[in-house]
Amino acid sequence: MSVYKLDGLNANNERRQRFISVFASEAISKGDVVAFDLAATEPTNGYGNHVLICDTGDQLNRHAIGVAFEAIASGAKGIIQVAGYCDYAKCDSGISDSGDEGDVLVAGAEAGEFEKLDSSGAEAAGGDTIPCALLIEYGTDGTADSIVYLLNPANL
Repeated sequence: MSVYKLDGLNANNERRQRFISVFASEAISKGDVVAFDLAATEPTNGYGNHVLICDTGDQLNRHAIGVAFEAIASGAKGIIQVAGYCDYAKCDSGISDSGDEGDVLVAGAEAGEFEKLDSSGAEAAGGDTIPCALLIEYGTDGTADSIVYLLNPANL
């Protein structure tokens, strides 16, 4: 934690980011929104130690836990950011049309991208996904340049 004294007051300048190290069950790009691999056959290194690219259309990986900090080859170990300020998240173009700063973000229908929470959506179509981030600034559709604040929904 970085605490500075300014004009007699303490200022906290910490970004409170949290990262975990996990194995990729498939090739993952930097900025991809990821989820735990919950396949019926337990992954090589156990449940909770493997991630897939998040996709609301897939029962096994529709609940986002964070964003890939780096590109990770299938089977390799890599770093996932699960909490705090993140300036390399991928977001869907639907956010640019209706998104405002502070919107709640969830796993999107576009694999590896966040979209705005729509609680009226049907099961497996966004309405039942766990909120994972708050929008700070939308970047470019499908590009690792949006700024979000990750909420650490899996308490990692």
